[in-house]
Amino acid sequence: MFDYGELKYYGFGIKAGLANLFANWFTLGAKKTVGKITQPINSYTRFPEYYYFEKRIREYLLNRQHAGGIQILDVGSPKMLGLYLAYNTRCKVSLTDISELNVDEYQAMWKALKSRAKGDAQFSLQDARVLQFADAQFDIVYSMSVVEHIEGELGDSKAILEMLRVLKPGGLLILSVPFGPRYVEQQRIGFAGAVRSTADRQAYFFQRIYDQSSFERRIATQFSALEQTSFVTVWRKHKWLTRSFQSLSDNVRGLLGFCNPLLSALANRSAVGVSSNFEVEYGSFHQARDVYGDLIMTARKTPAN
Repeated sequence: MFDYGELKYYGFGIKAGLANLFANWFTLGAKKTVGKITQPINSYTRFPEYYYFEKRIREYLLNRQHAGGIQILDVGSPKMLGLYLAYNTRCKVSLTDISELNVDEYQAMWKALKSRAKGDAQFSLQDARVLQFADAQFDIVYSMSVVEHIEGELGDSKAILEMLRVLKPGGLLILSVPFGPRYVEQQRIGFAGAVRSTADRQAYFFQRIYDQSSFERRIATQFSALEQTSFVTVWRKHKWLTRSFQSLSDNVRGLLGFCNPLLSALANRSAVGVSSNFEVEYGSFHQARDVYGDLIMTARKTPAN
């Protein structure tokens, strides 16, 4: 029934949330501290991305040993996956974000977990368009539902080039983006780039939802240095379920976070390849009730000759 590791990831999230409570008490504030326990995975739509990202990383690491240890770069993704990898894998995970809030909160959580971790995690504020890392520094670079939020006419394209720059030859790249049958650049009132509340009623850029042609034009054109590229399409089986649950307030969804594993099992579906043959409902303005899919891409950077 639970095809995307829902109980595993949710269970680790609860463990991390409780560790944060016992180590830091309510340093993050009561609402956030409780939310880290009740809703550690911020949406049931995330579970397939967690599953496929970890699966590809595990496959890549199989029988692979590096004298200096495996280095993994997380570019702005939901941080619980990075904590999970650092806790359960003998690797060093560099978790980045453009938002100081996300860095500070999860750094505090990691301090509560690291004494029993197999690996290590480090945190830094980074702009994905100008990463402050050396060329060919990382064995694995991943970015989960991030590049669609990067502002600027070529923001997403620049971020991809930066990820490729810091990835070692032969290294693994994994990314995911919102996906559907038509391309839109959504706006949202009083909120910009998925990270910044503007406290006004103006419309700001929020995210791109890609179709196949826009993905190829904006992102895949940067892939000349990649090989062994593969895709998985994820979608929601019951549009009414997604729209009904997402129509609830943020606070209510947070309190019902324990339902996320079950909702994932009921609604999330996936298939190998690129497809837009599923039900969607979205427009040029972002709404919580929007329904669309995700496209997950995995590739290897061409080894140096």
